Amino acid sequence: MSLKKQNLPLSLNQGVNTKIDPKQLPFGQFTHIENVKFDKEGEFNKRHGYTKLKGIGIGSTNNQSIIGVSQFKSQLLWLSKDQVYSYSKGADVWQNEGSYDAVVPESKTILQNGKEQTQLQVAYLNGYKIMGWLESGKYQISIVDHETGSWVVNNVEIPDIAASGSLGYIRIQVYNGLVWFFYTDGSRVLKYKNFNLSGYLKQELPFDSGAGNAFTAEATLATLAGDQRFDVAGGDNSMMLVYYDNSASELRLARWDILNVISTNLDPWGSTAITPHDAIDIHVDGEGKFIVVTSNGSGVVKLSVLGSDGSLAAGPKTIKDVTAFTGAHSCRAVTAASGDNDTITVFMQVYQTSPRLYTISTGTNTNGGNDLKFTWSMVYIASATYKFSTDTVGTASVVARGVGLASKAFVQDETVYINVIRETDLHATYYTMKADGSIQAKISQGKGGSILNTTRKGNPSGNLSTGFYNYSGTNVNANYTIPSLSDVPAISSSQYLFTSKVQGKIISGTAGVTSYFTLYGVNSTVLDFNNKIVNQTESMQNNLNLAGGQLKSYDGNALVEQGFNYPPNTLFAAQGTGSTGPFESTKTYNYVAVYSWTDIQGNVFKSALSAQASVTCTAAVTSVSVNIPPLLLSQKTDPYVELYRTEGNGSVFYKTMGDSSNTLDQTSKPIINTTDGVDYLLFTDQTSDAKLIANELLYTEGGEVENVSPPSNSILASFKNRLFLAGLENKLELRYSKIVEANTGIGFNDTFSIIMTGLGGNIVTLKGMDDKLVIFKENAIFFLSGDGPNNIGEQNTFIEPQLVSSDIGCAEANSVVLTPAGLFFKSNKGIYLLERSLVLKYVGFPVDDFNNLTIKKADIYAKDNEVRFVTSDGPCLVYNYFRGFWSLYSNHKGQSSIVIGDDYYYVHSGPEGNSLYKQDASKYDDDGTPVNMVVETGWINPAGSQTAIRIYRMLLLGDYFSPHRLKISVAYDYNDVYSQTKIVDVASQTEIFRFGDPSRRIESTGLKKGYYGDPGGTTGDYTTAIAYGGKDVMQYQYRLDFSKQKCESFKIKVETVQGAGELGRGINLSQLLFVVGSKDQDYKIKQSRIFGV
Repeated sequence: MSLKKQNLPLSLNQGVNTKIDPKQLPFGQFTHIENVKFDKEGEFNKRHGYTKLKGIGIGSTNNQSIIGVSQFKSQLLWLSKDQVYSYSKGADVWQNEGSYDAVVPESKTILQNGKEQTQLQVAYLNGYKIMGWLESGKYQISIVDHETGSWVVNNVEIPDIAASGSLGYIRIQVYNGLVWFFYTDGSRVLKYKNFNLSGYLKQELPFDSGAGNAFTAEATLATLAGDQRFDVAGGDNSMMLVYYDNSASELRLARWDILNVISTNLDPWGSTAITPHDAIDIHVDGEGKFIVVTSNGSGVVKLSVLGSDGSLAAGPKTIKDVTAFTGAHSCRAVTAASGDNDTITVFMQVYQTSPRLYTISTGTNTNGGNDLKFTWSMVYIASATYKFSTDTVGTASVVARGVGLASKAFVQDETVYINVIRETDLHATYYTMKADGSIQAKISQGKGGSILNTTRKGNPSGNLSTGFYNYSGTNVNANYTIPSLSDVPAISSSQYLFTSKVQGKIISGTAGVTSYFTLYGVNSTVLDFNNKIVNQTESMQNNLNLAGGQLKSYDGNALVEQGFNYPPNTLFAAQGTGSTGPFESTKTYNYVAVYSWTDIQGNVFKSALSAQASVTCTAAVTSVSVNIPPLLLSQKTDPYVELYRTEGNGSVFYKTMGDSSNTLDQTSKPIINTTDGVDYLLFTDQTSDAKLIANELLYTEGGEVENVSPPSNSILASFKNRLFLAGLENKLELRYSKIVEANTGIGFNDTFSIIMTGLGGNIVTLKGMDDKLVIFKENAIFFLSGDGPNNIGEQNTFIEPQLVSSDIGCAEANSVVLTPAGLFFKSNKGIYLLERSLVLKYVGFPVDDFNNLTIKKADIYAKDNEVRFVTSDGPCLVYNYFRGFWSLYSNHKGQSSIVIGDDYYYVHSGPEGNSLYKQDASKYDDDGTPVNMVVETGWINPAGSQTAIRIYRMLLLGDYFSPHRLKISVAYDYNDVYSQTKIVDVASQTEIFRFGDPSRRIESTGLKKGYYGDPGGTTGDYTTAIAYGGKDVMQYQYRLDFSKQKCESFKIKVETVQGAGELGRGINLSQLLFVVGSKDQDYKIKQSRIFGV
């Protein structure tokens, strides 16, 4: 029976669709479209290629490799693992703008039970966080599943400790699959137990001691001397404990081998006596060397290096005699780490005896006295390096003033970090900083713990080595001395565990000593360095703001902390001398100070206010001296201090002046901040009330709320002229700034906060759209509308966040992008569009097969009407919002992307690491790698599924642009294996239709000649120029005869194949035409597959 042939044209007018069964995919749609742009109706064009940008001016270490890209105005920014670089297009060079680590702290309160927990320790083993502390002299522990957050053990005492209730000091260490607990009793005897966590969890060993139980019996090591210093570290093949032995009055070593066999009272130092009276630390580097650092009672810090067998490999080497620092008294805590296993950085917590302290009773300056009061930088951190390979010590220097060590140093990706604590009355905060002192994260802002190795009590002897009065109002009778700092164990290559104190509620104290104090609880923080926030940036007030452990801003000149980490602490004011003057007898003058800084854009930033200081004059005097604490933790260049005063018995604050003859002194000659060994800035006020009231008012006069330090965050958005923050330590909280005004820096206040409902999980990201801020949670969507409060904190018109969806949320923060149609985002169900009418639409169903990919960044590329979703583990997903089509870009794995004007940039992830690529409209290769088009149909049967057909041939029509091979593959009868493949060398078969004689290309002179009118002249390539006769387009039409004509279905894959040197545009594809015939009968199935019923 003769079949009637028919032509079946396949117009290229659809996109990829992976959601529908390929066997039933409507004719005209495709299962795969790769490296195709939809520039014209009915035509597939190859996407443009990329040029790799050079990294001139950027270091070659791993930490300088690019992980993200951003922009300041039209300036391109390179974000590395620890720096931000700006691009100078004219010089083609990158410039370092400052330190930035994309680290986020995620905290959880472990315990606050109305008792005080001290001696906090932490370890990590096989997915479990093990935390320990002393509570009323008892060794308590908690164990938490890191992944689920569930408790395995919650504040339970370690069993069968003989001296329970009178323990002195504790440590925790993980070694050989066990958890080891060390402690001293009231007689300074060092003891230990180990705990079989796996046996407890999997074998249900009893939570008890001795044979058959989870804990071993108590064992004794040694009696300790002095302040009971000891420390422990575990490596791959051995664990070592160093301790101040009472019998020898020297440092001794205990070592456990791989079989847990212990050797004690070892002395690898021989005749060199080491007395770790004040501090001790042991650390294992990446090569298994044990680094031991000690501080004796005279401030001398020494370092030794031990092999894994306990032998002495280097030292002991004097690192620093800290008393050589001006005013230094002693070193009471040490820690060390090495990022390259050769250069060891040693950190020293230094105490000073001068400059002056203050007495509580009078507030006057004294050098000693029986009633000491807090001084601003009584403690600071210094560092020095030791290079193992050359046995050399570097010059010691101050890293950060006014802070103490809060943990051991730790190494992340070859960079050394420390956690520190700044302890003040209302602003106690932990900071994570690099070895250079640059702050990368804030933890427990305003509710942090105490400086370690201090005693909270008045000190009758005035001896700073044993006493420290805590002005912050915490427990004045508590002892916060520790034997050594706690570890910061690695959870993974990018996550680290830090346990710290957190303040509880305020409790009334003892009259005459302190009016209040707080009891410390236990806080657990995961420091996450996995760079997931690198694309969370937001421009506002001519600054680029970068989310992170510390919110930072870039003004085009410098990358600095947003606002100030803290305000000035307590001021001290005293009347001067003289019998006459502008300060009148019996009148009270009040002072406050703020820090201030002006960025390069002219925006003025001001801190919160200091505590108020008052002076009531006993006689008329010419001046009042005011001591102001300087700003010690800042990356800002030349911040300054502003001092404000009231009139006598007044209440309004005006900016003061230093000289009675100059009413503008602080304006023309501001009080410049300094951190160079200065512990206070002395300001002498001689301003009369009459001149004072002509000066600038304090910015809070009139009711404006103070500017407080913004919290650590991982999410940024701008909305209604405010900067919004989320991803805080409370994952359900939103913080927003004051309304940004002209020439004023962005300011935050703790009262500008919204606590979300728990419905839908934690906040994932935020995005402004029209008059709404859309709040994406894990499994829900809300929106916020209104204008919010004014800067006085009144007339708050923000409505309670309204629910949009209770079952669809956002899975990946960086997948959200605003387009003319609304917000695209990836949920756990795929890519959705939240239309401007707040209607949800599943626009990503055609790329449903790619829902498992991780979207690192989404951008709108308006020039091509595209939304591009860069993924880290697959192709770039591209949506043409004008045509409504999806396609895929291969060789496009990435970490970040951005559009600046018409330029598209992305961070390409390749076998050799990350590189910065820029789209180049003149190229069709990716930095030398060919870009090949791939188009694949679904199964085709014009008569319907399972109907017999005959297919005769296929015709392909397009435009030729550059050499390539055309590969056509055919599969039959729902068998996905392509059984017919044809590769055509197109360049050798395509005819050229242009006026002129090709033979005239080469003459006897050797000069090249083009076609008539070819503007390429003697140097043209004769393939792309416009010559007489019209556009140089080669005829591009091919026919494929099918090898198997009788079938029930077929599918086609068309590919361009380009190799080295074939990097051009290739083709545009216009149409596929199939010549087919069909019978009005079903397809014959093999007899073996036919069954009856």
